[in-house]
Amino acid sequence: MRMWSVNRSQIMEIAIWDTYYRKPDGTTLHFDIAVPAAVTDAETVYAFGREYLKQKGFPDARLHAERCRFCHVETATSEMKEAIGRQGYFIVELEEIPPELPPHPTRRDYILHLRAHYPQYRFADFRDKSLEEVQQLLWQEWGRTG
Repeated sequence: MRMWSVNRSQIMEIAIWDTYYRKPDGTTLHFDIAVPAAVTDAETVYAFGREYLKQKGFPDARLHAERCRFCHVETATSEMKEAIGRQGYFIVELEEIPPELPPHPTRRDYILHLRAHYPQYRFADFRDKSLEEVQQLLWQEWGRTG
């Protein structure tokens, strides 16, 4: 893995890659892989993600474009810079999405469920969707008619 020379006082732009990994128990790990913005090779980013998943106890994890995609660029924090200087990447752990919806799901629960279980919604923009519209999308996936 390539290590990066990082000046902690200097501003560093990083690329954020939105990532989903389904564990054997059906739970989906949602995390971001942060790399220097100069890193544009997806296979390099996937390798960083696999390294992280191996550390989490998933040595055979596979990552690819359906589960890991470039999202945006932002400014690195000092913690991110330190990790990137040491190992080439930084992981932002976001959430573990259960295989089933909770008993009284919120709009956010529905969106996370769609992203975790239906690839066509994994990287979708739901900002303009109401709770009812998000529910309808899920019901369509379940073969229901709302």
